[in-house]
Amino acid sequence: MKLKERQSVRAQIPTASMADIAFLLIIFFMLTTAFAKEKGLKLMLPEKGEEVKVKKENIMNVFINAKGQVKIGEEEVSLEKIKEKVETLLLENDSLIFSLTIDEDCKYNNVIKVFDELRQANATRVAFAPPRKEE
Repeated sequence: MKLKERQSVRAQIPTASMADIAFLLIIFFMLTTAFAKEKGLKLMLPEKGEEVKVKKENIMNVFINAKGQVKIGEEEVSLEKIKEKVETLLLENDSLIFSLTIDEDCKYNNVIKVFDELRQANATRVAFAPPRKEE
């Protein structure tokens, strides 16, 4: 009696539902991932065409140079003393607007630190002037 040779059966992985599984995983991770909220400066911009005239004595210039040094008016102020200086200026003139001028080579982190100090000193009126090269 002759025995039949066994035929080798190759193992196969069914791939018909692989695309469905991939899409389900993508949807799962999209729904469960916590996206970071945008961080940055909270600013209110004026309406287009709106122009407000301000007296010169109500504007205080704040300049940040490329090295992160800060000048308020003509006086150089350290980062730690900004809040104190601004609070003093606001006591003298409560309608003061701080015009923040930044050197174009200044680091963004320095701008944020100065802006935070102004906000902590209750300087609610801060204007950003166009950047410029250090004098």
